[in-house]
Amino acid sequence: QDETEDASVIVVGDEQLLPLVMFRNPRLSLESASEYLEGLDDAQRGRLTEDFVREEVLYRQAIALGLDENNYNTRKRLIAQLEYINQGFIYDSLELSEAELIDHHEKNRDRYYVPPQVTFTHVYFSLDRRGDSAGEQARDELMYLNKVSLPFHLAASRGDHFLYHRNYVNKNKEEVASHFGESFAAEVFAVDQAQEDWIGPFRSEYGFHLLLLTTVKAGYFPPLDEVRARVADDVTQKRVREELDRIYRDIRGTYEVQIVADQS
Repeated sequence: QDETEDASVIVVGDEQLLPLVMFRNPRLSLESASEYLEGLDDAQRGRLTEDFVREEVLYRQAIALGLDENNYNTRKRLIAQLEYINQGFIYDSLELSEAELIDHHEKNRDRYYVPPQVTFTHVYFSLDRRGDSAGEQARDELMYLNKVSLPFHLAASRGDHFLYHRNYVNKNKEEVASHFGESFAAEVFAVDQAQEDWIGPFRSEYGFHLLLLTTVKAGYFPPLDEVRARVADDVTQKRVREELDRIYRDIRGTYEVQIVADQS
């Protein structure tokens, strides 16, 4: 910044915005970045301008604290360092009330919802290995498993090796689907209670599975005490963000922002 300029004035024009555009898009040449800037509508340019102003305000504050060296990477590092320092002060003084935790928990119940979960082991019949007969072999095996009442811990002694796991403990629908596919997970979670006998076959993306489904837990909204640590962390992060924005607004209020008209 020129020493003759008013330190409380922030000038924003193409010359100031181009480095920001090029930093965000390293593959752009100066010419391409200029074209990109010219193509922005008023709202997009306004957002870019406000981003620059925020950085400039925090950068100057960092410089005012004695941190120096004027290049863009250093600028970003100094801004991050200043915000880290501010966060430290905020964390040190932050106090959360019980009422605040209760209010946040009640207003964000869906965030803490515990989805339905199942526990099962399975005996797998691979389509790749057994071909079209995999389904029939699985049905024959089902009769055998129930005849001998094969226990949970012996499932690995039967069937084929599965790509993922043999036992699944307290897994939700999304987790099961990630290993077996959406249709398999939908069928399993349609079973509304634990089963004493082996059930199936269930078709997955890989073949057929016989399941010993030992636990089915309904989804529920946990009370505050069960998720207190998560709620406290969420409220803390929210409060820190709000306080950082307040600090920025206070500092920004000491500057006058002058927008340079596009000369093209």
